[in-house]
Amino acid sequence: MMSVGQGTEPARGRAVRDVVASRRQVVDVLPLPPPGVVSTDLIAIEQRGQAVRLALARARKKESEALWDDCVREVAGAMSDALEVIATTGEVALLRDLHLQTGFCLTLADQTSGARSHFRSAALLDETPPPSGLHREEAERVQVDARNEILARPRGKVRILTEPPGARVLIDGREAAGVTPLEADARLGDHFVTIRRFRYESNTEQRLLQPFGLVRVNLEPARRSTLSAQLFAVRHAQAPMPPADELFWAEAAWSRAEQVVGISRPDANANYRLSLTETATGKLLRALTLSRSANDAGMRRTVCDLLGETCEAPASVPWYVWPLAGAVIVGGVVTTAVVLENNRDTRFCPPSGCR
Repeated sequence: MMSVGQGTEPARGRAVRDVVASRRQVVDVLPLPPPGVVSTDLIAIEQRGQAVRLALARARKKESEALWDDCVREVAGAMSDALEVIATTGEVALLRDLHLQTGFCLTLADQTSGARSHFRSAALLDETPPPSGLHREEAERVQVDARNEILARPRGKVRILTEPPGARVLIDGREAAGVTPLEADARLGDHFVTIRRFRYESNTEQRLLQPFGLVRVNLEPARRSTLSAQLFAVRHAQAPMPPADELFWAEAAWSRAEQVVGISRPDANANYRLSLTETATGKLLRALTLSRSANDAGMRRTVCDLLGETCEAPASVPWYVWPLAGAVIVGGVVTTAVVLENNRDTRFCPPSGCR
């Protein structure tokens, strides 16, 4: 993909693009999918969420029928699905309700030790006082004791850093003020920490947070399905508008551009600046200066240097480097050719061509 900055003469921009196109495939920005297109991953997560809700309803029915062991089996089978749902949607209330229901069922099944563990997990996710009178008195008493254990733990600021910075942070579904690097208030214990940033995959993990502690998270570049959803939300005012450069990199990655060649000139008297940048991370790979008085040959050499290639083939090539030359000539017949793909992989093809 090409990026032509302000101050660049149109003719010079076209000439640079032509050289790049002679060495690499140049792609244009692709349109987004039409509204209403839902990824298969999202459909699967929605189905899992529905399965968890149905399991909760069955468990509550089993509790009302005094079938404690059946109640435990229902909620235990749904726990892994609930964790998958939270990792994608951040719907922490679903996991909280699952922990609470597990605690009630285990208490009534005379497994108080295990029940306390689930009640503590639920209290860490949501410290609000629970309603009373919905379950048997002995089960609610264990719940209150476990919650009091959690409230007795220390609470303080946790510093959260991300690479790259500028990400939003949610702890147990509640968003912290500002963007990373930031400090968020948390109680000692295991919490679900969600990191969200434009152009990157959302990251949700259960982490042990300690007051005055430090958390570091490295974010992965967004997949095309994620980019599609993010760009759609931005363009339809469903999400804040990101900075112009962030939007450009997102559109480039969505269009399957692996690298971006940029040309710019800050003022009429300056030379041109050429850059080669990795699309997924925005990392600058190489930058060169192109003289504004350079002729076509000089411009071509500079662009090829930027791409890390040589534009001129040697006059004669020894047999032991034939594959690198692109073709082997024997008696005037091409016997083997090398095709260089955009990703720099090499394939050897017969004279009839690659299939």
